[in-house]
Amino acid sequence: MSKLNFKASVPIIGGAVETGLSLLSFKEDNVFIIYSPELDLAGSGNDLNQAKASFWETVSEFFRYTANKGTLMSELQRLGWKVAGTKKKPRVSAPPDFNQLLQSNDEFKDILHNKDYSKFTENVQIPA
Repeated sequence: MSKLNFKASVPIIGGAVETGLSLLSFKEDNVFIIYSPELDLAGSGNDLNQAKASFWETVSEFFRYTANKGTLMSELQRLGWKVAGTKKKPRVSAPPDFNQLLQSNDEFKDILHNKDYSKFTENVQIPA
C-alpha cells in the first residue's frame, strides 16, 4: 500500500483538545477502507484518497452531530475515552488504550487478525 500521510481539518467551535488517533488502512473486496478503532468509524472509497476523504467526512459529521445533540462526551466515554472535568465543562483526557480496544471492539480484533493492514497515527481535534 502507498505511504499514508495526510492531514485533516475538522471545524471546531468553542475550542478543542488535540490527540493522536490510530488509523488502520486496508483493502477489502477491492474497496479501500480507513478505520479508527478509537472512534469506531470508517471511510471507504475506490482508492486511498477517496477513503481518506470519506473517513474525515465521517469524523467531521460525528463531531458535529454529537456536539449538537450534547452527547459527544458520553459517546466518547462509551467508546472507552477518559473524560475529566466537570459535568458542565467536561474535557477529553485520553483515548482508550490498545489493549482495552482489543477486548471490547470485535471489528478492531477482526482487522488485526484477518486483514493485511497498515497502521498510522494522525492528530485530530476533539471539541472541548
